[in-house]
Amino acid sequence: MNDKMQAITSRTYGGPEVMKLEQVERPEPRLNQVLVKVAATSINPYDWHFLRGSPFLIRLAESGLFAPKNIVLGADVSGTIEAVGKNVTAFKPGDEVFGDIGVGGFAQYAVCAPNRLSLKPQNVSFADAGVVGIAGLTALQALRDWGQVKPGQKVLINGASGGVGTYAVQIAKQLGAEVTGACSTANVELVRSLGADHVIDYKKTDFTQEPTKYDVIIDLAANRSIGDIKRAMLPKSVWVLVGLNIKNMLMVGLFGRWLFTESGKNAVLKIAEVLPEDLKTLGNMLAEGDVRPVIDRSYALKDTPIGVEYVETMRAKGKVAITVA
Repeated sequence: MNDKMQAITSRTYGGPEVMKLEQVERPEPRLNQVLVKVAATSINPYDWHFLRGSPFLIRLAESGLFAPKNIVLGADVSGTIEAVGKNVTAFKPGDEVFGDIGVGGFAQYAVCAPNRLSLKPQNVSFADAGVVGIAGLTALQALRDWGQVKPGQKVLINGASGGVGTYAVQIAKQLGAEVTGACSTANVELVRSLGADHVIDYKKTDFTQEPTKYDVIIDLAANRSIGDIKRAMLPKSVWVLVGLNIKNMLMVGLFGRWLFTESGKNAVLKIAEVLPEDLKTLGNMLAEGDVRPVIDRSYALKDTPIGVEYVETMRAKGKVAITVA
């Protein structure tokens, strides 16, 4: 069996120009790992933050100070189990799976812990399953867990046409919310087609100045000040900050309790966890047609740098997919 594979590597920090298609050693699963033959993956802001090593805190926390620890990025995967470690009982070779493996997805093969995967429903394509991981988990947990959305509540999704936003609109509707999506002019019809009850074109209307107030604001754009957001919140409500806005992250992290709790308003700043039961929930939603992925563009593995460049423009509608096999 060939022990080489094709992968997109990034051996230094930088933009898409540092990414190269190379022949590298194929990974072997350890005792508690599985080897996945990757069929599809997708590009997330997560990937280009690690590609650039920015914000700098990423390097201190886990990426590597002067050079990347992991030269193959790509968190989302769908594919087929090729081999399993001796201690793995959850999967067997031939199982079709999808999930969020953290790193290694921009390659023909990837290894990961089995608890980062779930079985792919038979009626869901590899292409659709390959764009669910990070974005789907973030949307589900932001609404259900961090925002604790209840039927009948008014939910605003700021950044409704992006990778997380397109899932969030649909999941919020499944939770019974009255959903308002904020997006650019070009994406109004897309967000409406996903089930949003109301769509705000942020180029024409400032939702923070409107009379409507919200029980939950899922903020994926992170492009408004804390004062602006508070003005759009009901007296007892929650702002779930998902977008990577360093100023707001620091303000919420350091002063969130003081800024919000006194007024009955609250702010939540979290990162999605990879939970197999949540992946299964997302898989069921896809299989039942309750949620559909929105794929803006799809690239071959060799063209991953082009896809990353496009994602960095922040103009992608939904997800940008990579077809590996």
